[in-house]
Amino acid sequence: MNATPESRPASDPPPAAAPGDAEQVRRGAVKGVRLLVALSGGSEDAALVRTAHRLAERDGVRWRAIHVDNGRDDSERRLMLEKDFAMVHRLGGETRVLQGKDRAAELHDYAREHRIATLLVGCSRPSGWRVWRRTLAEQLLRRGGTFDLVVVAEARQRPRFRPRHAWQPLRWREPVVAVLSILGAVAVAGALDAWLELANLSLVFLAAVLASATLAGTRSAMLSAALGFLAFNFFFTQPRFSLAIVEHGQLLTVVFFLLVAVVVGQLAGSGRRRLLALRSSREQTHRLLTYARALSAATDRDQVGDIGVTSLERWLGVPVVLLDRDEEGADLTIRHAAPPGMTLDAGALTAAGWSWQHRQPSGRGTENLPDQQWRLLPLVEQGRVLGIVALKLAVRETPPGPDQEALIEALSSQLTMALERTRLVGELGAARLSEENERLRSALLSSVSHDLRTPLASIIGSASSLRELEPQLSRQDRHELLEGILSESERLNRYIQNLLDMTRLGHGGLRIERDWISLDDLVAAALQRLGASLEGVEIERDWPDDLPLLHVHPALIEQALVNVIDNAARFSPPGGRVGIHARLDAAQRQLEVSVTDQGPGIAPEQREAVFDMFFTGGEGDRSRYGTGLGLAICRGMLGAHGGGIDAKPGPGGIGTNIVMHLPLPADEGGDRDDD
Repeated sequence: MNATPESRPASDPPPAAAPGDAEQVRRGAVKGVRLLVALSGGSEDAALVRTAHRLAERDGVRWRAIHVDNGRDDSERRLMLEKDFAMVHRLGGETRVLQGKDRAAELHDYAREHRIATLLVGCSRPSGWRVWRRTLAEQLLRRGGTFDLVVVAEARQRPRFRPRHAWQPLRWREPVVAVLSILGAVAVAGALDAWLELANLSLVFLAAVLASATLAGTRSAMLSAALGFLAFNFFFTQPRFSLAIVEHGQLLTVVFFLLVAVVVGQLAGSGRRRLLALRSSREQTHRLLTYARALSAATDRDQVGDIGVTSLERWLGVPVVLLDRDEEGADLTIRHAAPPGMTLDAGALTAAGWSWQHRQPSGRGTENLPDQQWRLLPLVEQGRVLGIVALKLAVRETPPGPDQEALIEALSSQLTMALERTRLVGELGAARLSEENERLRSALLSSVSHDLRTPLASIIGSASSLRELEPQLSRQDRHELLEGILSESERLNRYIQNLLDMTRLGHGGLRIERDWISLDDLVAAALQRLGASLEGVEIERDWPDDLPLLHVHPALIEQALVNVIDNAARFSPPGGRVGIHARLDAAQRQLEVSVTDQGPGIAPEQREAVFDMFFTGGEGDRSRYGTGLGLAICRGMLGAHGGGIDAKPGPGGIGTNIVMHLPLPADEGGDRDDD
């Protein structure tokens, strides 16, 4: 640890809980956030986060990192906060940003409102020469509270903070705006000199200062205030055209003008800076939101990689490359590049390999291999490297600023999460496909073991009886055994035909060779094929005599009818009735064929599942009702004709009604003539 905690109670400690209440108190602590750590964006935040994580792990409580944004954080502190928040999330904590001017008051109110048990703060020092300012810990102690205050001191003492004033070169816009605004003020004040008093004329120059601050910033406002002070004194005080001031009243007016101009210029410049920062933040937020939406809409790794490199190239203005391991997992290869065709030199490839192996950034702007033209950023999630993003920062005239560094960090993090999402989705899809294949394989084996073995056993038994007991069998007995062999052979043939049809449907090898045929012929052929299977039930046929001819593949529709009628016969009780009904739906231009039975029916939640392969109502190979292929094949065959099939309750709520829909030709007569 780089920090050692020193506990100082913010007020008198709360009374100790009774021993019997210890477990109850602990359970209540686990539910809510009990540990709060205050981050400032400084170098001590890393020690605070690690200490908070250690204390939370020790006590088994949830913890949260909080930052109070007072609007004065520069880009470097914002970048540091982004990194600190990322560390908090990696260590299992939560984050929150509050808006407020008084940091101590916001932290105290938040801790009291959320009943925080422990508040961690850094061991800060007074800023520069402002020795009267109290530290954050001292301010919290003065406010009191029911939480424990823990001050975390760093292992290495920080140097005393002194405000740094980085001078930026003067831009041409700032002095030009200041000079033009003062010249305009002189012209306006000269025109109004005869009607206004001297104190009122100073307001014209004050407006010029405000205009300079609004158009060009604080430095232009200060320059405008100085020039306005000189111009106001030179042109409008007595004696005119001189910097000397004779009257004391005029001296007071000029001095107050200068003071007010400086204050107003500072405030207006500060407001302009805040507005520009807000616009920049809003623009960056919009970019990140657009980027996140594009990544979330990407469905595979290639789309995610392409969106990532093109967005980085467009917003940073540098070539971007995404590298990944090849199929053998040996060498790094370029998967995506923006602009297309961009390649890496040998040194950059070596740095990329080092970053992949050590999971650390390398190249330009980093501590590792900084002489490279490229910066290599490994995309790491849960200890797995998902790729390397290479940025050619050498083409930039200046290195990226803190805001751009934060943008690079945010874009890379979102790209990492998107790549991990696609990887997990791919693995989940592969696992589901493997599970589905395993389920189908098990169902197929179960079906084959039952529906091939049963008819084969009957055939073998009948054939062996004919061979061994032929002299003892009467003519009628031999005929019954032969009928059994024929019936079971036809049953076995239907099962094998179903398997072949399902294979053709699954591989797209089913060809539709249409011909004109009547429903009567299709039903008669299906009933003839079923033969002895229908001996235990009564068949009822009902449809109008004027039904139009169907333009279908006769063998396929016949097979669909065989499957549906065979199902109805097997589910019907002995002596039950199987109804075959048909009607013309002129509005939909289709023929509806219904097959009803008097069986147990199908539960509402299973009326769609019965058309899945190998679905047998959950009985598996113990089901006496078949393999679960018949209705699935029917849906495929009817769907190939543009029709469909549904399962509905039978008449009066008894049994099942399977309804098949067959579309009619648009021009029945014309098509028949063509044939």
